[in-house]
Amino acid sequence: MTPLSAIRLLAEAPLTPGREADFEAFWYYTILGAGMAILVVLGAWWVFRGIRPMWRDGNYLAAFLVSGAAGFFCLLFLAMAVTALVGATNNPLTPPSFQLGPSG
Repeated sequence: MTPLSAIRLLAEAPLTPGREADFEAFWYYTILGAGMAILVVLGAWWVFRGIRPMWRDGNYLAAFLVSGAAGFFCLLFLAMAVTALVGATNNPLTPPSFQLGPSG
């Protein structure tokens, strides 16, 4: 698959719930996801704010390990959120077993 066709497929994919009955569930998942995203952003801000004093004190290895772990878990959360969003829609690439309901 060329990058151009992948972009076209994403642009043409309907980002709507699979069924009308899933709209309410999709709405609640959106609220839950937004709350989780806010918690992750605040946690990342708190962690990265605490790394500055560690770096200034000369604890380079500890600051590197903490920032690496925090960055990894932020990326992991982002990947899970994108996977859940694609799974909740009727994107053509989403297997039917991952969708909230059959399209139609």
